[in-house]
Amino acid sequence: MKSESDRVNPPAEPSTPLGQTPDFFTAEHLDRRRRAMAQYAGWQGADDLDPKTPAGHAYGVRVSSRLSGEFKRTHRKLAMDISPQDVIDVLKAAGVKNWALMGLHGYVGYLPSPRATQDVDVMVPYRQRQRAVKAIRRAWPELVLRELSQVVRFLDPQDRDAAGRPKPVIDLMLPGAKFQQTILDEYIVIDEPTGHSIPRLEAALVCKYAAMISPHRDPDKRGYDCADFRVMVRANEKAIHRDDLRRLAGQVWEGGPEEIERFLEIALGNRPFPL
Repeated sequence: MKSESDRVNPPAEPSTPLGQTPDFFTAEHLDRRRRAMAQYAGWQGADDLDPKTPAGHAYGVRVSSRLSGEFKRTHRKLAMDISPQDVIDVLKAAGVKNWALMGLHGYVGYLPSPRATQDVDVMVPYRQRQRAVKAIRRAWPELVLRELSQVVRFLDPQDRDAAGRPKPVIDLMLPGAKFQQTILDEYIVIDEPTGHSIPRLEAALVCKYAAMISPHRDPDKRGYDCADFRVMVRANEKAIHRDDLRRLAGQVWEGGPEEIERFLEIALGNRPFPL
């Protein structure tokens, strides 16, 4: 039996989040929104003035390091300012071989507009793991060590997030997947101006592709992955070796060769990725 209060104020029906209602983001809704927003022409043509060709590794890593360093010197004065070159020098002095810059510092040269990042990612073979870990701990003993299955992470106790957790400053990546081992063995090139070992364009694209489709990837980071993949494809379209791209994507999963070809088409057509 319903109470008097229920008859007067019936319980609200459980609501469905707006983005999950099947009749909201319809073609009609999107067309109506596009026409409404077309009247705001303030940004029209502004993006056409942005760089469209790849920056090159030497310039890209220099800009990225400078931006990160200036941010820490201005806003994180106690934080450690460790550059890619600092990490490389330490690893080389310790006799670590077959290393490669990964993450943003590894592919920044394929982007038209370099940006900053707060950590340095370096991939090393499993057999070099302990040597690399010891070298970094000896160079920066104050860093906090966290050993995970496919990455050894070094955290800066003087640079903490809003929750008080120390932020990563160096990631020693390990080739836990077959495509990563193949990249380390066959798809690394030396940038002549810097002497840095970096992934080839195809390897950088496949690393981005693997991150984009991973169910373990944070959605916020996946957004960066999608943007980077799209920009790299558009800036370097004629330089992509499709056979190498398909080979590496096939080591991510069996449907990778065909799917990454579709992703290239989507990027060139400036359409959203099916994730």
